[in-house]
Amino acid sequence: MLASLIAAPLLATAVTSAAQNTSPSTPTTLPSVQTVLPVAQPGHRNFPHTAQLGVLRIDQIPNAQINGQAIRTAPGFRLFSADNRLIFAHTVQSKELRVAYLKEASTQWLLTAWVLTPEELASLTAKR
Repeated sequence: MLASLIAAPLLATAVTSAAQNTSPSTPTTLPSVQTVLPVAQPGHRNFPHTAQLGVLRIDQIPNAQINGQAIRTAPGFRLFSADNRLIFAHTVQSKELRVAYLKEASTQWLLTAWVLTPEELASLTAKR
């Protein structure tokens, strides 16, 4: 036991001095990586290609309607305003909103909705 108490600090000293004496050809840090992300134009939003268009009406959470059909909102439901800000669904309760939306794959509950500007609505309907 006494030998291990003496050997541990000596071993730690040897390891740190070996790490400091590495050759210059061995890099000690990883090279930096630059990531280039596409810059969206101001006021332009990209929607998933699986997004559908419809008229959303929030009843009492978790109940809503899309094009008059009853739908339930998923527990992680997100609603984005026309300026791409996250808004609380209860603030637009009983209002009819033109939206692009996604359903959750396994439950078919409403997962995400984006309130559309008139320009976005026109461009999305022209594409479909």
